[in-house]
Order: sequence, then C-alpha cells, then structure tokens
Amino acid sequence: MRRYRNRLLAGLSAGLVGTLLAACSGFGAGSDDSGGQTITALVAAAGAGQKEQYDQYYQALAEEFHKETGATVNFQYYNGGAQENSIVQTSLVSGSGPDVIGYGSALGGTLYGTQGFLTLSQQDWDQVGGRDSWNPSTLSVSGPSPTEDIGVPSFSVPYMVAYNKAMFAKAGITGPPRTWNEWIEDAQKIQAASPGVYGAGFDPADTLDPWKFVWSYTHQLGGSLLSRDGKEAQLDSDQVKTAIGFYFSQLYQYHIVPPESLTWNNAQMLSAFTAGKVAMLPIATRSTLTAAQSSPVANDIAFAPLPSVPFGMAGRPAGGTPALSIVSGQFWAVFKYAENKKSLALALAKASNSDAVVLKQYQSLGWTPSTKAGIEMLAKAQPDAKPFLDVAASQEATEFTSAWAQLQAGLSTTINKVGSSLAVNGRWNDQELSSELAAGQQAAQAALK
Repeated sequence: MRRYRNRLLAGLSAGLVGTLLAACSGFGAGSDDSGGQTITALVAAAGAGQKEQYDQYYQALAEEFHKETGATVNFQYYNGGAQENSIVQTSLVSGSGPDVIGYGSALGGTLYGTQGFLTLSQQDWDQVGGRDSWNPSTLSVSGPSPTEDIGVPSFSVPYMVAYNKAMFAKAGITGPPRTWNEWIEDAQKIQAASPGVYGAGFDPADTLDPWKFVWSYTHQLGGSLLSRDGKEAQLDSDQVKTAIGFYFSQLYQYHIVPPESLTWNNAQMLSAFTAGKVAMLPIATRSTLTAAQSSPVANDIAFAPLPSVPFGMAGRPAGGTPALSIVSGQFWAVFKYAENKKSLALALAKASNSDAVVLKQYQSLGWTPSTKAGIEMLAKAQPDAKPFLDVAASQEATEFTSAWAQLQAGLSTTINKVGSSLAVNGRWNDQELSSELAAGQQAAQAALK
C-alpha cells in the first residue's frame, strides 16, 4: 500500500500555485475559549502579489469557524505541488500531520487513489448542508461516484475570456465571440482597426494555462484525455492533435497573437493585456481586474464565456460539450488518521460556504461560491458577479483518475516543447507534435496500469 501511495503522490504537482513558504498562520493560533479545540488545515499559500487578499480570506474563514464552533483553525501553507506532495506523502506514511487539506479540484482522483482520506457518508453531507446543496458539476470531482466522495467543495474559480470592450467598439464588434471562427475574425478586425495591437494573447510557455485551452477545445470536439472506462490514455487522439494545432495556428497561420508570445508565461500575457497590446485573453479569471488596476485598460475590461464551437464548424460534433471552463476551485478532504477531528473538519467546510466568507472571498479574490444558496446570495449582493456565476454553474470536470497528473503533465510538456521549437525554427511541424504526444501518451498509460 505504501508503495502504491508513493507512486500516486509523485504526480501531485499538477495545477497548483503558491510561493515558497510552509508555515502556520497566525490566524487563530493558540488556545481558544472552548477548551482548546483546534484543527490544522493544509492550504495553498498566496500567489504573487496576493498575500493581503489571501490574509483577508483566511482571517474571515477563521473568524466564521470560531464563531460557529468556538474552536481554532491553524492554517499550514504549501507552496506549489512539490511541497504539497511532500507534506501529504509524509503525513500519510507517518499517520500524523494536518487534519484536513484544501486541495485543487483536478487533484481529487490522485488523492482518492491513495486511500488515505475519509469517504463522506450521508450523515457527513448532512452536517455541511446536504449534498444536493451544491452544483452537480462541482460535485462531479468530489469522488468517482456519489457514494465515494472525499471532497466537500469550498469555492470555485471559473475561467473566462477577458476582452477589451473599447477595442471591440472601435472595430465595430458588438459582442464577444461565441465560436472559434468569430474569435479569429474578431481578432483580425481589431488588428485592422488598431494597428500595433494584436487581437489575442496566448502563453504557450506557461505551465498551467495552455493545457486548459487545449482540454476545452478537445472536449468541444467530442474528445477526452481518458477513455470512458478510465483504462486508456488518449493524449495522442485526433481531437487532442487538432486542439493543439488550432492553438498554435493563432500564430503561424492567422497571426493574431504577438510572435514574441511563444515564450510568454501567464504574467507576461497578462502584462501585455493590461498595457493595451492585446485585446483578448482566452484563459482569465476575475483577478485580471486586480492586475489591471491603474493600467490604461482598467475601465475597459469585460468578461465572457470561452467560445464553444470548434473552428470551421457550424456546431459541435457528436459528443462535443461546451467545456467553457474546467471545474476549478478548492475542496476539503479529511485525512483518515484525523477521523477524530472529522466533525471539526466538516464544520470548517461548512464555514467556508457561509455568506460572510463567500462575500469576502469574492471581494478579495474573485472566487465564486459552489453552493446553490451561495450563488443566489452573491448574485443579489454583487450583480457584477453574474458572468462568473453563469460559467461556474456549467463547469465541466477534468478526467477523474489517479493518473491525472501524468495526463496533465503530458499535455503541458507537449505544448511547452512545441511552442519552444516553433519559436526557434519559425515553422510548424506536425510530425514533432505527434512525437511529443506519443511520449506523453506512453507515460500516462504507464501510470494507469
């Protein structure tokens, strides 16, 4: 069992963010007035430039938890997947450590596969408000089936298109693109109306953004990274190849992204957007508004769902789904060795979905609620949240598998390498793409055995 857990945990790094830090928060540290009950929660550290906002969120959560239970929560932070992996693996092997983990949605399959986290019973769900209190799409990554859940949803981070509405108006475009044909056409119109501006931005050197784009496009084509029975990786499928080809065609065929963006990461792409050098971002969150404060485009940013009809098609092919955003956000899972803290852990999960915390997380970080009641409350309290809530309600789950890290890594590595080669050689190479995907396919398939 230990060897099996270690093999699964080796891939925990996919899709997680933070800064190099592991420490206990000062929020709620020490004893409390309820007889000293405490719980330790392992959570992601703040991303670059977001420490103040994260502090506000965790403070609000600690206060709500204490108000409801009289107990104290100590936050232990992980910086990125490597550090989270180390803490989780050490804790599972030793049988001691944090009591509960706030994990990223794509990690559910890997954590479930370790068999080191409590499966939620009907009584557990009742304690946090009932399983039917959440969006079905969000619950789709709580576990492999409704009776095998390990994760209670905490918050959602829907991915959106961010666009410059002033540039759209100048080009005579009345609304955001709904198809990928319109995406290309609108970008070209913007470039014609605003010389020196590129219609779109992309960041193929980033470790997190590109795979999300390709994942959505693959699902819109009716494909998947994994077979329905969960036994076969499908990284080398025609749909994945087509999706990656379209991603890079924005540069080599349609010329709507800056040539230098082949080496961009998310920060560089975002910087170009806030400087008014590109008009659309395909993978953005509400935090884009924070990054744009005091920039030339601060008052010109709007958000819309990702286009959902593949390029050159009048509609999605059979089996294609809108795939507007992955199910993205945080879930709470309780370590089996901390079963005696389960009630407190569930109380923490419930507090994270309270109105007070939901408002604070949206105002500070742009995160949206994952419960139906929270969505209804936020829609009334913050009308500007509507486009994010609409997408959050229709998110689609990434493939639930203990080999997800290998699938994501295979896809990300392929995109990064193909982009780097394109930057050096200046020409598209289909054979190279196939070769890179074959390597990723082999590694992912090995992890499924």
